Amino acid sequence: MLQSGSEGIALYAQVRESIREQIARGDLKPGEKLPPEEELVTLMGASRMTIRRGILDLIDEGVLYRRRGVGTFVAHRHIDRDHNRLAGYMDSAVEEGFEPRIEVLSREIVGAKFMVARALNLREEEPVVRVRTLRLADGEPLAIHDEHVPYRLYPDILEASIETRQLWELLSDHGYTVKRAVQRVEARLADEEIARLLDIEEGAPILYKLRTVFSEDGTPLEFAICYNRGDRYSLTTTLSR
Repeated sequence: MLQSGSEGIALYAQVRESIREQIARGDLKPGEKLPPEEELVTLMGASRMTIRRGILDLIDEGVLYRRRGVGTFVAHRHIDRDHNRLAGYMDSAVEEGFEPRIEVLSREIVGAKFMVARALNLREEEPVVRVRTLRLADGEPLAIHDEHVPYRLYPDILEASIETRQLWELLSDHGYTVKRAVQRVEARLADEEIARLLDIEEGAPILYKLRTVFSEDGTPLEFAICYNRGDRYSLTTTLSR
């Protein structure tokens, strides 16, 4: 039960922090639906308007999300990637308190298709190493990476430990100095295969990313196509003028 005027904290803020504490304790788990407003009114002793305002604050923060006609749910924790620097998935996830895992879906040598060849400055059908991986955080699927590296740069790369490193990291270890990356991010809808691998509904929003990694002398080292769950992935960039 909320206390009116408790330590000068408004009732709607007490509602917000009470729900936040329940999530932190594990009383409310990711994906779990909040009780109906009528029940929260009784439990917290606050008006419906007060309950709604506290909940809206948490929705604005991304702690909760609302499904129209269904209810309000606890959001899964996001991995917030800092896109001002090029960092490996394993290290970034650990820094944010997740237990990361990379599952290899396929590894093969194929002929470069048009988009891959253009990004890597190759001829179409020139050999590339293609590795598809599923990225997981705390056991839940987060993203799919479809990475391509020119075969001539590192013919033995398929023998390396690709379960723990990204291809550009392996190239860096192999003597290629990674200098920069250029990437484009856009919103898309998950097709049947992507939805199945990411354990989301077909048509759910995803962040689709194209990334090309370059060496110090401007040579394209890796081209990746990434499919990231829209409900688990966010990105941060710094803008200046």
